[in-house]
Amino acid sequence: MKTKSIKNGRVHRIWLKFLIVIILITGIFFRFTNLDRKVYSFDESITSLRISGYTWTEMVQQDFQGKIISVQDLQRKYQQINPEKSWLDTVKGLATEEPQLPPLYFILARFWVQWFGPQVATVRSLSAWMSLLIFPSVYWLCWELFRSRRAGWMAVTIMAVSPFHVLYAQEARPYMMFAVLVLLSNAILLRAIALQKSPATFKSTFKSTSKLSKAVWLIYAIALTVGLYCSLLFFLVILAHGIYVIITENLRFRQTLIAYLLASAAATLIFAPWIFVLVYNSPKVAATVGLPHLSLSAISSLKPLIIITCRNLIDIHWAGGIIKLGSSNTTDLIIRLIVAILLILAVVHSIYLLCYSSPKGVWLFVLTEIGITAILLIAVGGVADRYLVPYILGIQLAVAYLFTAKISAATNPRKQKLWQLGLIALISSEIVSCAVSSQSQLWWNKYPSSTKYNPSIAAIVNQSKKPLVICHGGNNITGKILSVSYLLKPQVELLLAVKPEQVKIPEGFSDVFLYRSTELLRFELEKVQKYKITPIYKPGDVWLWRLEK
Repeated sequence: MKTKSIKNGRVHRIWLKFLIVIILITGIFFRFTNLDRKVYSFDESITSLRISGYTWTEMVQQDFQGKIISVQDLQRKYQQINPEKSWLDTVKGLATEEPQLPPLYFILARFWVQWFGPQVATVRSLSAWMSLLIFPSVYWLCWELFRSRRAGWMAVTIMAVSPFHVLYAQEARPYMMFAVLVLLSNAILLRAIALQKSPATFKSTFKSTSKLSKAVWLIYAIALTVGLYCSLLFFLVILAHGIYVIITENLRFRQTLIAYLLASAAATLIFAPWIFVLVYNSPKVAATVGLPHLSLSAISSLKPLIIITCRNLIDIHWAGGIIKLGSSNTTDLIIRLIVAILLILAVVHSIYLLCYSSPKGVWLFVLTEIGITAILLIAVGGVADRYLVPYILGIQLAVAYLFTAKISAATNPRKQKLWQLGLIALISSEIVSCAVSSQSQLWWNKYPSSTKYNPSIAAIVNQSKKPLVICHGGNNITGKILSVSYLLKPQVELLLAVKPEQVKIPEGFSDVFLYRSTELLRFELEKVQKYKITPIYKPGDVWLWRLEK
C-alpha cells in the first residue's frame, strides 16, 4: 500500500513537471507568435525614430516643408538605422525631447536593429527575448522570499501566460526590461539582507560571509543603477525597498540600513547626469507628457486600478477583452462584472492569506511593492498598466503564494481538488486571453487615440491607385504619421507641412486625402485655394478627408 502511494506520488510529480513545461512553452510561443500582427503604435514608432538617431524637430525641419516623400523613403530615413547617426544621437534625442525616458533600452534597441534589421517583428523581439528572463528572476525571488520551490514554479507558471506579460513582451518599449530589473533587484536585496544577518560561528566563515555580503550589496547597487537608466519609475522600487528595510530594522541605524543607503545613494549618484538632463529639460517633459501633480480625486483612479488588477490575470478590458458573449450589452456587462468581482476577491484573499500565514519579512516585502507603487501613482493620477509594473508583479506573487499554500496544505482531498480546479481555470483563462489577443490587430494596449483608427484609414487610402496624403502639424503629428505609415503601401506619397501655406498640391494623383487636418489647413485649402473638402472617415472626430477641385 505504501509502495503504491509512493509510485502515485512520483507519477503525480512527473505529470506536474510535464504540465509546467507545456505552459512555459505555450507562454514562449505566445511571446513570439504574430509579432508583427498588431499595429505599430505611436510610442513604438517613436522608439524607431529614436533608434534612427533623428529627432522630432529634425524630421519637421527637413521633411515637413511642403515636400512630397514616399512612405518607403519616410521609413527608410526615420525608422531605420542611418549611417550618419550614431547611438550618441539616440541619447541626444531622448535628452532634448523626451528626458523622462532614460536611454538604456533605446541604446540596446539601436544595436539590436543594427544587428538583426528594422522589421517590426525584429524590433519587438528584443522585448520578447528580455521577457524570458522573468522566469529565472521570479523563481529566484520566490526562493529568497518564501524559501519554496513550489511557489517559484507557481509564479513562473502564472507569469508565463499572463496577458500583461505576453502583450508587453510584444511591445517595442522598455516595459519588460523594467519588469525583469524589478524582480532581480528584489531578489538581490533579499539575498544581501540574508547574508548580512547570517550567523557565522568561526572567524574564517565570518570573513568569507562578510566579503560575500559586500559583493552582493555592490551587485544590488549596480542593479539599481541599471534600473534607473531603464525607467524613472525605478525610484518607486528603491523607495519601497527603503521602507521595507527601515521597518524590518525597527527604525534603527544598523548595518543593513547603512548598506541599503550606501547602495541607493551610489545608484542615484551614478544616475545624477540624467537627473540633471531631466531637470534642465523639465519644460519639455511638461509639454509632452505633463509633470506629476497631486490629484484630489483618488476615487476616480480606483476603476482603472481594478481593471488593471483583473486583466493582468484574465483579460476582461472593455476596450478589447476576451469576454464578448451574446449580443446584449447588459449581458456582456454582467459577465464582466462577475468575473471582475471574483478576481478582486481572489486577489484580496491572496493578500490576506499572505499577511496571516507568512512571516512579517515576507508579507511586508510584497505589500510595500504593491502599496508604494499604487498609492503614489494614484496620488499623481498616473494609473496605467505600463507604469504599474511593480504593483502587478506583487499581485502575481501574492496569487502564486495563495495557490501554493492552499494546494500544499489542504488535508481534505476535496478542498485540494477545488483549489487545483481554480488554478486550472486561471491558467486556462490566461491562455485563452493570449490566444484571442494574438490574432487581433488591435487590443487595449494599442487603443490610444493615435493608433486605434490606423487600420481603417490605411484601408481607405490603399484602395486608391495613386494617392497623396497631406499631413499638417508639428512634433505632435510626427508619431501619428509614422505609425500609420506602417499600414500604407510603400508607394503612397505624403505631403508633409508645418505651415498651411506650404501645401501646394501637384497634378497627377488619383486621390488626395487630408490626415488629421487642422482648421488652419482646411481654411487655406477651402477659402484660399478653393478646394472642396469632404470628411470620409469620422469615428468621432474626423480623421480623414477627401480633397477635390
